[in-house]
Amino acid sequence: MDIILLCLLGSIALGALIGSFLNVVIYRYNTGLSINHGRSQCFVCSKKLEWYELIPLLSFIVQKRRCRKCKSVMSWQYPFVELITAVLFFAVAFRQISLYELFSLYPHGLAYSIGLALYYFIVVSLLVVISVYDIRHKIIPNGLVYTFIVLAVIKLLLFTYLFALPLTLVGWLDLLAPFLLALPFAFLWWISKGMWIGFGDAKLAFGIGALLGFPFGLSAIMLGFWIGAGFGVLLIIVNKLLPHSTRSKLGFSSEIPFAPFLIIGTLLVFFMHIDVLGLSQLLNV
Repeated sequence: MDIILLCLLGSIALGALIGSFLNVVIYRYNTGLSINHGRSQCFVCSKKLEWYELIPLLSFIVQKRRCRKCKSVMSWQYPFVELITAVLFFAVAFRQISLYELFSLYPHGLAYSIGLALYYFIVVSLLVVISVYDIRHKIIPNGLVYTFIVLAVIKLLLFTYLFALPLTLVGWLDLLAPFLLALPFAFLWWISKGMWIGFGDAKLAFGIGALLGFPFGLSAIMLGFWIGAGFGVLLIIVNKLLPHSTRSKLGFSSEIPFAPFLIIGTLLVFFMHIDVLGLSQLLNV
C-alpha cells in the first residue's frame, strides 16, 4: 500500500514538473526559440527566472501571478497546464495500478505495465500541448500530431503482435480504425475547402483511432462533437445575455478550435472506458 501511495504521489509531482516544461514547449514551438536550451524569462522585462520562480503551481501562487521584477501579470495558462498534467499523470498511474492484476497474467507483466505508464505519460503530454496550442493559435502543428500518430500506431501494432490479437472482425476494425475515423474529417475538410474543419483534425482523428481502436475511438469522436456543440451553444447564450457594450464577438460563425474537444472526448473514453453506442458489447470487445 505504501508503494502504491508513493507511486501515485510521485505521478502527481512528475506531472506538475512535466506540465511546467509543456508550457515552455507551447510558448516556444514554431517560434525559432530552442525548447531544450535557454533559461525561462519574463516575456515583458526579459528577466531570467531563478529556480524558485519556476516551482510548478507554488511559484505562481506565492508571486501572486506577477513577475517579481516588473510586476507584469502572468497568464493563467501556466498553472492550468501544470495542474491538468499532474491530474492526468495521476490518472494514468491509477489506471495502470488498477490493471496490474490483468498484466500480471503475462510474462514480464510488471515491465509491460511500467512501460505503458511511461508511454501514456508521453501521449497525454502531447495531447495537452496540442490542445493548448490549438486554443492559442487555431492550428494543430504537424510535428506534434505526427508524433502522436506514430506513437498510437506503434501501440496498435505492438498490441496486435505481442498479445496475438486474432484478426477477426473486431481486429480488422481496430486496425482500420485510424482510416475509418479520419476519412469523415478529411471529407468535410475537402468539400468545405477548409472552411468547416481543418485537416489537422483529420490527422488527430487518425491518431485517436489508432490509440483507442474502433468502438472506443468512435465514442471519443462522438463525445468530442457533443462537448464542442454544447460549448458552442453555451457561448451563444452567454453572448446574448451580456450587455451589448461588453458582449464578446462570439457567434456561430466564430472560429472555435475543435482539437481540445476531440482530446477531452479521447481522455474521457480512455480513462472511463465510455462506449457511447455499446459497440464493444455488440462486438464482444
